[in-house]
Amino acid sequence: MPASKASTSHHIMEDGFPAPPSTPWRRLSIAFFFALSGLALTNWTTRVPSLKERFGLDDGHIGLLLFCPVVGTLTSVFLANYLVARFGSRRMTRLGSYFIVASLFAIGWAQNVAMLAGALFLYGVGTGLMNIAMNDQAATLERRYRRSIMASFHGMFSLGMMIGGAFAGLLIRIGLSPQWHLTLVSLLLLAGALSSKRLLIQPPPKTERQHGKLFVFPRGRVWLVGAIASATVFVEGSLTDWASVFLKALEAPESTAALGVTCFAAAMTSGRLFGDRWIEKAGPKWALQIGGSLSILGLGMAVFTGQLYLSLIGFAMTGLGLSTLFPCLLSLARSNPLMTSSAAISSVAMMGYVALLAGPSILGFLAHAVGVRWAFIALILSSGVIVLMASSASRQHA
Repeated sequence: MPASKASTSHHIMEDGFPAPPSTPWRRLSIAFFFALSGLALTNWTTRVPSLKERFGLDDGHIGLLLFCPVVGTLTSVFLANYLVARFGSRRMTRLGSYFIVASLFAIGWAQNVAMLAGALFLYGVGTGLMNIAMNDQAATLERRYRRSIMASFHGMFSLGMMIGGAFAGLLIRIGLSPQWHLTLVSLLLLAGALSSKRLLIQPPPKTERQHGKLFVFPRGRVWLVGAIASATVFVEGSLTDWASVFLKALEAPESTAALGVTCFAAAMTSGRLFGDRWIEKAGPKWALQIGGSLSILGLGMAVFTGQLYLSLIGFAMTGLGLSTLFPCLLSLARSNPLMTSSAAISSVAMMGYVALLAGPSILGFLAHAVGVRWAFIALILSSGVIVLMASSASRQHA
């Protein structure tokens, strides 16, 4: 076969289905769904105080309600491998986005606590399903690019959170009620989802799809990848929840203590938006080891100096170090030859979600026992696990 003809054939059929005619537009479409996830999250969470007041709830009730989206997310992540294999990640990305849009509307217009709980559960279902499906889309496109692009997608999620928070703050400032605020956001997101769905990557024909299992267990080095993901999410989730408390323990005023999460999130967003070239240049092993080492240095600066502004710098260093780790890990999982893309991503995501659920509580128990400052040593140790396991997890063959 002539080279030109072979090249054309490779363009038409890749991974069992047609290659996109305009790959940059595919990338932009997938990026929108990552941004949608972040936009939706910060818009409804900023209205929690209003919902608390509206329904006369105390902190304990809010804690139980906030567990509803977690249960929904775990439920859909558990089923995601089967659904993506059965129906394709394109359809599941769209379905997940519709669930999220519907849940935002339902959260705003809930008439009682039971309806609110159901809406939050629906939000969790949509979030979990779309997260697995859109990451499968991103990983498929990354393989076609033949270079790292996963970090930029996760950067769009972080950017979506920041924009969503600012937009929500503006609507709250002008006095828009939660009902009309979340209705407006749901309509805007629905319009974006409908306009972007056609550019998502088509699945292979049904006859060429691998059968998806309900019970997915990691195989080969996906176990190692999942373990590193758990360590990464443990640090990320715990620092997000406890950074302000840590700084308050250093006698920082409340307004300054809030900067801890801001510094961490801003550094993470920047690292993700510009991290693909770094991953490409350094390679998975060094990206994981250097990222984990930067997290160790940043957290160590905070814990062992006990100085407010050095702690803020340390949290920013930690955010920068962690920023590219989870996208890098998903790419490693996706390249594992013993599992399908959706199965590997589902496995890693499930291990990460367990750490996300357990991490802040574990740190809370440690803080009660030894104080919040010294409890952060657990985060340093978790970052050390990333560094130690990076070499084995990043090998090419399982």
